[in-house]
Amino acid sequence: MAKLPSRDEVLKFVAEQDGKVAKRDIAKAFNIKGDDRIPLKRMLRELGAEGLLDGSRKGGLRGAGELPNVSVVQITGRNKYGYLQARARLEGSLLDGEDDPVIEIDDSAPKSKRHRPSPPVSPGDIALVRLFKKSKYKYTARVIRKLGGEEGTLFGVVRERPDGLWLVPADRRERYDYKLEDDTKAEHGDLLACEKIAARRMGAKRARMVDNIGSANDPHAFSLLAIAEQGIRILFPDAVIKESEAVQQASLKGREDLTHIPFVTIDPPDARDHDDAVYAEPDPDPTNPNGHIVWVAIADVAAYVLPGSEMDAEARKRGNSVYMPDRVVPMLPERLSTDLCSLREKETRPCLAVRMVIGENGKKRSHEFFRGLMRSAAKLSYAQAQKAFDGEVEEAFAAIDEAILQPLWRAYQAMAVARDAREPLRINRPERRVEMSDDGKISRIYFPPALEAHKLIEEMMVSANVCAAETLEKHKRRLMYRVHDTPPEERVKNLGDFLRPMGVNVNLGQTLLPHLFNSLMEQAKDSAHAPSVSEAVLRTQAQAVYATDNLGHFGLNLGRYAHFTSPIRRYADLTVHRGLIAALGFGKDGQTPEEADQLDDIAEAISRTERRAMVAERSANERYMSAHMASQIGDTFSARISGVSRAGLFVALIDTGAEGLIPISRLGEERFFADDSNMFMTGGTTGLTFRIGQTVEVELVEATPIQGGLLFALLEGGTQEGAPKQRRGSGRGNQFRKSGASKASKKPTRSKRRRSR
Repeated sequence: MAKLPSRDEVLKFVAEQDGKVAKRDIAKAFNIKGDDRIPLKRMLRELGAEGLLDGSRKGGLRGAGELPNVSVVQITGRNKYGYLQARARLEGSLLDGEDDPVIEIDDSAPKSKRHRPSPPVSPGDIALVRLFKKSKYKYTARVIRKLGGEEGTLFGVVRERPDGLWLVPADRRERYDYKLEDDTKAEHGDLLACEKIAARRMGAKRARMVDNIGSANDPHAFSLLAIAEQGIRILFPDAVIKESEAVQQASLKGREDLTHIPFVTIDPPDARDHDDAVYAEPDPDPTNPNGHIVWVAIADVAAYVLPGSEMDAEARKRGNSVYMPDRVVPMLPERLSTDLCSLREKETRPCLAVRMVIGENGKKRSHEFFRGLMRSAAKLSYAQAQKAFDGEVEEAFAAIDEAILQPLWRAYQAMAVARDAREPLRINRPERRVEMSDDGKISRIYFPPALEAHKLIEEMMVSANVCAAETLEKHKRRLMYRVHDTPPEERVKNLGDFLRPMGVNVNLGQTLLPHLFNSLMEQAKDSAHAPSVSEAVLRTQAQAVYATDNLGHFGLNLGRYAHFTSPIRRYADLTVHRGLIAALGFGKDGQTPEEADQLDDIAEAISRTERRAMVAERSANERYMSAHMASQIGDTFSARISGVSRAGLFVALIDTGAEGLIPISRLGEERFFADDSNMFMTGGTTGLTFRIGQTVEVELVEATPIQGGLLFALLEGGTQEGAPKQRRGSGRGNQFRKSGASKASKKPTRSKRRRSR
């Protein structure tokens, strides 16, 4: 029996043919004969039923004179509204005539639960799409598959050389520079998005410009480059801006009047939007002695961003706001995010609020949601709130200290008792803050103190999120959970192998709860291994995502959890708000049945945009940090090992958190072996061992800002744990074991100099 082609192979074949395609042409192309044609015909009927192939028995599988409804296209850039555009590729060539149809990529969430979200694409990508004809010269397209091959999007900076313009890739994984086409309209120092093109045999790698991002000397160049690499939308389409500017203050009628409650907002000092406010007071109910009433009010974004609106469609595509060192790429237009939906001091704002009754032991006894009106009595920074909690209230807040701030503090102290009894995962990892000057340079790098004021807001937001999940479950509404799964068993086993030589024992027989990991860090807290243990525990955890199946939140040790408290910057929270409005009969602008049916796909899509934002934020930070460190070549630093790979050791400088690589070639003359879990590396001759979390002394030897790279040489560090026992044999097949360590990789990395990126 001949091998049946895959659905993708059939679709690609049909898309690449010029003119009508008969079923016999497909059978002939894939050498399908006799009875083997029966399953092929069945596949073609299925593809036709799904709308992926069009045509008739006599007329073939696509109409003459039109683009096929399934086509291979190349993404060419974005239009003025920010939408991706493409041109059709027939027989491998890009259509590029003036009269060729324009294809606009539709990357919105699918309308039916049965269909999956479109794969993400970027300028320069080649994709298989399904076309929908809008007019003679205009189509919209849904991406079916992102196709592989030589082509691909490439970002980098232009360098002018005697033989023309070259592109130096921004991706450290690219080992070569690319020769740009002779007619490229760019200058030395420009940042470009390019597509790779076929090179001449034995010739230089070549690329064609797709988009000019701007000059690498622009103060915001590194953020713009990171944004472009991830395909993040900066500009809002005109229709979205127009819609946001037409929005008026939401109706204040029919809402619960909460303006008598003196809510306060507590945020970073440079916060531009304030989407949450809090208030607490003693519970007057005699059945709850020493109890508290805690209110959390959240901006009612759902009152402005209506299902099916232009703003809603754009917010869903973005998924979340993106926070760069020098800018914020917001999920919502500024008219909403910093004005109508911001809980400004002394201004009446619509809100969704939850009233929680907290017992003396800090546990929640009951809660109730309201759709109301609130007015913030004061705006405080975390530092200002902390001073008040410490008895050093600033004069500006003296009038509200006893009546508002101290009851808030006492309520939090009770809630903290319940939190500690619940024992969520406690990983003490300071958060680095980077401040930028107007000229696009780092002006300050620091680790802000961990204030109890931060934890107060965090704990009250966590409680409000739990209330949202409980209420939606009670009303049997589908909802989007924030889930954090239990760590995979293999990772926990690797963790035990890693910690055993340090004298930290993992009891794998007990139920896996955050308490287990907290106890490991407690065992090591007074030892030199404490940073290594904390880092290893963190790496063992699963990644938090959005999903409609409730897996609980392992890190918080909660059975149910949903994001409710930040609808200005997270689309997940907006869906939860709409669910509450519909479930509690708060208005006609709640969640529609269509959105409820799409929650699975929305959850998958915004989990993806969240990861995309994290990558963009990290790469921008790395580039700015590399530029900041470029003047310190030859200086020495204390660093902590943050990762292990066959390429070498990744380290983070203790003072600034700047991250870079110590290549394996700079660790010593012997060969080094990374273990299977990538938590430590050992010398094959001496047994010199490097573990994540260990402190080492390093020298900065190279900085490449466009790639975000820092290259270090090891000066001092590592621990002597005895020479490993190697098996007989030569070369790459050698393995070794040593007391208390897991087996080494079967393919140890050779100590060889490589060009740093």
